[in-house]
Amino acid sequence: MDPSHRPLLLFDHDGVIADSFEVFCAGFLEGCRHAGFARIATPEDVVDLFDGNVYERMRALGAGEEQIREAVGRSAQALQMGAAAVRPFPLMPEVLGELSDARRLVVVSSNTAAVVEGFLRRYTIGGVAEIAGAEAGQSKVDKIRALLERFPGDETVWYVGDTAGDMREARLAGVTPVGVAWGWHDPQRLAAAGAERIAETPADLLAIVAPELRADFLGVD
Repeated sequence: MDPSHRPLLLFDHDGVIADSFEVFCAGFLEGCRHAGFARIATPEDVVDLFDGNVYERMRALGAGEEQIREAVGRSAQALQMGAAAVRPFPLMPEVLGELSDARRLVVVSSNTAAVVEGFLRRYTIGGVAEIAGAEAGQSKVDKIRALLERFPGDETVWYVGDTAGDMREARLAGVTPVGVAWGWHDPQRLAAAGAERIAETPADLLAIVAPELRADFLGVD
């Protein structure tokens, strides 16, 4: 392998890097109310949407395209306006920094690139090479496959996510899903959806996706 090559490593944003559920959920529910879409009315309804692709699941519940745009747009607006209330999960900035020298980090998110970029900038989180956000398409499967075409040759490409939908879309795209225990879905739900591994802590995550870096990060032999 070319020593300058950094293997691809993919991350979700919300629920993995950013502790954003309360702010996102408030904006999303407000968007559903404003659009007259009553099928999504509680935080539990929002959590359940992420058992699959959120856009597809909303359509399956009867939402029209304008209602979907309203809900997604209101959630993005809430995350921008409530940015001060959205913080990184502990140790995730440090883990991303450690990984960035050895991996090409790409955030693949249903959120907008502007929201993700603003969050990373606000908390001085470096190392992310690019963001495939909502502007790049509604399907994480398509976005991941496009990245694999651009960066071929890695034996294992991990996608780090926090929802059952992440696990399922990663499998469909041909990458290996790893779930995190601190996100929007619990470990049992992630495992049932196909997670290859579950990281209980960010240090566990480092051990799974880049075990050669774990000892230096933790300061152990």
